[in-house]
Amino acid sequence: MGIFRKNFSRSAGDLVLRDDQADYPSLMEASKDRRAHGARLRLIDAGHLTAVELEQIGLSGAEIYTSDAARLTPADFFMMIDATKKGRGLLAYFHHGPLAATPETATLPFETVLEMARRGAFLYFSNKSVRRETEALTVLAEAARQGKRRLIYYHHGSISEGLEDLAGKGAWIHFLSETAAEDQDVLRLGELAKAAAAAGAGVVFHVERLIPVPKIEDLMAAGAHFLFRTPPSDYRSPYRSLEERASRRRLDPRACYLYCEFMR
Repeated sequence: MGIFRKNFSRSAGDLVLRDDQADYPSLMEASKDRRAHGARLRLIDAGHLTAVELEQIGLSGAEIYTSDAARLTPADFFMMIDATKKGRGLLAYFHHGPLAATPETATLPFETVLEMARRGAFLYFSNKSVRRETEALTVLAEAARQGKRRLIYYHHGSISEGLEDLAGKGAWIHFLSETAAEDQDVLRLGELAKAAAAAGAGVVFHVERLIPVPKIEDLMAAGAHFLFRTPPSDYRSPYRSLEERASRRRLDPRACYLYCEFMR
């Protein structure tokens, strides 16, 4: 515990730890220390702590990042949501499995996730590995908004039906930049960005491959956020000013699951 205190006590800024990187007393100490210095412990729940221990850490003001890969008992999630709200932190929940759970998939059913949204959890989804129904996500996004939280969705592939409704319910939606390859895609994505911004959220583009400058300019004008993951452009490049503009736009950290650098 002394080594932990030496490494992490009174350090500046938020502190990110997995629940297997320190014991429970040390994590509690770290959370209280961060809170005393105007920052947060951002704890990744990998299932190594009990729900009661996580409840206490939540009450201390930590942000807890959990998922259906870490635990599957609805009561545990409800308890953590209530604790983080009382502690003025947050509970961020990433749902990996299908929403319509069966004994074979062993993940949480839609009704449980819906109640989590209503109670005040930030919800995160991706269609990278599991197909998602935008109708179900839209219902969850509205419930999250009623719970004064948001649904965040990482969308891989072409633009699908229903994303306009999802954006209109205040969801944050992430895309890869190549989604805007065609002119008609840019127009539709621009409308998505406007709808999301009007509902208090937004659209985020992860630029792993550069697309034409006019497309980026049009989407920025519509209110979209850009996260450039390409090497910095030369000062003579037309992309340089776009990269600088993108870096000046503040992105709500809750619009990403733990790290904004990743397209999940």
